[in-house]
Amino acid sequence: MKTIAVLADLSENSMHATRFAVHIAKKMKARVLLFSVNTVAVPAQLQLAGGHQDLFDFGAGSPLADFAIKTELDMANRYFPGSYLPEVTFDAGSSELEDVMTSIAHNNEIALVITAPTANTDLATFMLSDVCTRIIDWAAVPVMVIPQCATLRNFEKMAFATTLHEEDINSIAELGALMEVFAAELMVTHLNEDPDNLQIRDAEQKLNRDLYKKLNCGGVYFRSIDDTKRDKDWNWLKANKKTELLALMQHPREKMTKFFTRGQNLHATHHITIPVMVLPKRP
Repeated sequence: MKTIAVLADLSENSMHATRFAVHIAKKMKARVLLFSVNTVAVPAQLQLAGGHQDLFDFGAGSPLADFAIKTELDMANRYFPGSYLPEVTFDAGSSELEDVMTSIAHNNEIALVITAPTANTDLATFMLSDVCTRIIDWAAVPVMVIPQCATLRNFEKMAFATTLHEEDINSIAELGALMEVFAAELMVTHLNEDPDNLQIRDAEQKLNRDLYKKLNCGGVYFRSIDDTKRDKDWNWLKANKKTELLALMQHPREKMTKFFTRGQNLHATHHITIPVMVLPKRP
């Protein structure tokens, strides 16, 4: 059975992200595995060497155990009695980020990592932080970041921001499982800063053809967005109907910085209010 890992600092932001993890796990029939990345260390006498236990076996006194119990109670209150609820467990090892990501790397059942921005940090700023950059760099699976303002609901429409990279088609294919469980449509979008460039137009046409020829799923369509105006924003995510999830492939830091600061200009800052998923580069 697949597992969704949640990196939690045990804050309200983390609980909101955990609710998303539970919601997705419920749809995918997956487990939820909690990791603490809090600065408060788990007491040494309660630590286990590299494993996780059912939350009620761990005993009282651990902030992570309390967080897991709170997650169980939250599930019980949110869903109908008798409906399928994912198993929630937690890792009782180190709360150091490097150790947590090493544990995740050694767990072949983990298919997705979910985390949340730290308190008082908007999503775009967190995406460019050292902490988030390290999580994405070290993860061999997709990483989803949930802003506190994101509405918990089914993903009816997802968007993939393409750079026309040859590997993008593989990243788009990885979204197929998530599209299937939510019966979602996928808008593959290229933010075109040079619409008159014939090479770019040819690359867009090639990707559009590949979407139909190489992907065995419906509900996928391509859009080229004129992105030549000076002030950039996120309004393209609302085309036809609002997007509930934004996905993109992992890129070098300068490209990620350019992308996530597009909503900032001299007049206003346009915030991303939906979850963002970063898909890893594949060999």
